[in-house]
Amino acid sequence: MTSEKRKNNGHVAELLSGYVDGELTQQQQQRVDVHCADCGQCRNDLVELSALRDNIGKAGFSGFNQDVWREMMNDTTVNTTRGIGWLLLIGGVLIAMGIGVVGFLFGSSTGIGEKLLVSVIYGGLALLFFSVLRQRLIERKTDKYKDVEI
Repeated sequence: MTSEKRKNNGHVAELLSGYVDGELTQQQQQRVDVHCADCGQCRNDLVELSALRDNIGKAGFSGFNQDVWREMMNDTTVNTTRGIGWLLLIGGVLIAMGIGVVGFLFGSSTGIGEKLLVSVIYGGLALLFFSVLRQRLIERKTDKYKDVEI
């Protein structure tokens, strides 16, 4: 039976997910309980959703326990190589952008007005980028939620 037909026949399929998650009001929970007592299809859907929720809750993301995983992620070597990688990436991008700017400003045949306009636009974007980067670096030191585990 399609969901539209089930909805028209008084089925509670749209409430089953909320029922399994405990998000319904008492009245809605009672409606689902009463309906599932008489409707085999909705009862089967409820059993399947409950089983799916239980299986997902038991699923693990890796073979490591959380302490080993946390230790691996906070390893000094990992943090050092990550920092060096970011520095190399940012340095390479800045060098490439510098070469492009010099080539544009001194080697192209465009007029001075267009060069000035493009320079102002990219300068504004660069200032915005650096202000956001600075803000994120400051917040990183004082973020009270950085060690919260989900």
